[in-house]
Amino acid sequence: MAQTFLSIQESAEISSKSIQTIRRAIKSKKLKSRKRKTPQGYNYMIDKESLISLYDVRSIFDEQANTKKKASEGKISKTPRKLSKQYLTKDDLGMFKDTVQKLISQHEKDKENLFRLIKTFQDRIVGLENQVKLLAEPKKKWYELWK
Repeated sequence: MAQTFLSIQESAEISSKSIQTIRRAIKSKKLKSRKRKTPQGYNYMIDKESLISLYDVRSIFDEQANTKKKASEGKISKTPRKLSKQYLTKDDLGMFKDTVQKLISQHEKDKENLFRLIKTFQDRIVGLENQVKLLAEPKKKWYELWK
């Protein structure tokens, strides 16, 4: 039987362990692994059988194999699929129309309130600007104080 190798991330997902735990197991030689050279360094590839024997995850591999087998069988069989169609009734359309009308009227009310609020802020800002202008110091020169 040919050896199958998994990446550290795949091994961690299958065994429900963290990546660090898998790395520690490699370092302590509990898992058989090989280094694969990449441009960034090395990737460890873990032997599938050693992962199964260390963490007893054969059932997960069996489930995956069964899933793949069923998927491949599904591709071969050409059974027609039944499509369920849903139709809207007049009552459903009436309820939808009422809901849309309510949303539109609520939107118009919100828009009116927003414009009213903006107008109020504009009036207050203009009033404050006028008060600031009145409070500004007169532009008289110092020698014109005695006139």
